[in-house]
Amino acid sequence: MKKTLVALATLSALGSAFADVDVSGGVKLYGVLDAGVQSQSLVNPGSSSVASVTNSYQGIFASNATSRLGVKASRDLGDGLKGVAQAEIELAPDQATLLPSSNRQAFVGLTSETAGTLLIGTMETTAYEVWGMDVNGRIEYKPQVWRTLTSVSIQDRANNSIKYISPSINGFTGHLMYGFAEKPSNSYSCGAYSTDTIAAGTASACSEFSSLAIKFKGENLTAAIVHDQTTYITQAYKFAGIANAGSSAATAASGIAVKALLYGETSATTFSNYNTPVQRDIVAINYDLDGTLFNYIYAKSYQNDLAASNVTNTVGIRKAFDKMTLAVSYGTGTITSVNTTATLLLAESGSTTDLTFGAYYNFDKSTSVYFLGSQSTSTVGYYNGANTTFAMGARYNF
Repeated sequence: MKKTLVALATLSALGSAFADVDVSGGVKLYGVLDAGVQSQSLVNPGSSSVASVTNSYQGIFASNATSRLGVKASRDLGDGLKGVAQAEIELAPDQATLLPSSNRQAFVGLTSETAGTLLIGTMETTAYEVWGMDVNGRIEYKPQVWRTLTSVSIQDRANNSIKYISPSINGFTGHLMYGFAEKPSNSYSCGAYSTDTIAAGTASACSEFSSLAIKFKGENLTAAIVHDQTTYITQAYKFAGIANAGSSAATAASGIAVKALLYGETSATTFSNYNTPVQRDIVAINYDLDGTLFNYIYAKSYQNDLAASNVTNTVGIRKAFDKMTLAVSYGTGTITSVNTTATLLLAESGSTTDLTFGAYYNFDKSTSVYFLGSQSTSTVGYYNGANTTFAMGARYNF
């Protein structure tokens, strides 16, 4: 009897504690599970000091979209004002460990039809949103050549950031974003590390990010213009147009190689430009003509104090049938590097190409199966080579 009374008292206390939380209204659970059988062949002919290397990879991967789980919340605060929040983690259904995950987004904010939207936290950048305008979307295993301009492994999300989105005026919206660096003003230089101390692709407390964009959404036309920049090498954009999804030579996987390839330095051990902001200019246009989508993406990555840049152009077409959707895109990139020798660690001027085909069969709004194929090439010195990828898989949206 005592145990029953204790249990009832406990339930009553819990009910009181959560009585003001409306879990049924304004809260939405969502996610994506994607798993594909993928085969990739990376061919690197090497250089004068490195032998040719060919690697093949097979396995189960999220090939069409990153698997993720998220929660969105919205609450009406009155007078046209709403409170919003979102938290999203990455899932890895190809691994056996319990919930291998990483933070993708986590932010809170306020939104109003007349004043716009203000968000604070970790968020996708406007450029990352624009990449999704490609006819094949943000393909995870091998995006188009414009993806060589994106960040390393943080995939264009800004930490410690604040974003403002203006109200829509005749289809136009303005987007401002700034990511703060977590360091004191008299801190040591963020680039003053030994060459292999910092793991490439990790988010850094020294990284600052800023972005300005204008978007347009009409009945048939969608367009975006973006300018952004970031500082510090662990969040820098890939400068030298690496065509490979992963390194095709183990000797090139060190921090030295990654840094040299990012910034096109003339020395593998001297990085004089790691604190110079890396900037991007991006233009994307989509036009829907009676169910056929035409797409164009222009992107450029550069540093003002270097005669170095990565310019890419991608065109694509997507056609939706009853349940089948077909998409094909082709892109070219031109790399201008300050380095002129194809050594073990350095990239040189060259070009990249990418041809991607996607076929998607949609059983309903949630479940689909897909086939993806991609052929890309690169002539940027040490990373000369080719990348051929095929993937077949299934995707479930909820």
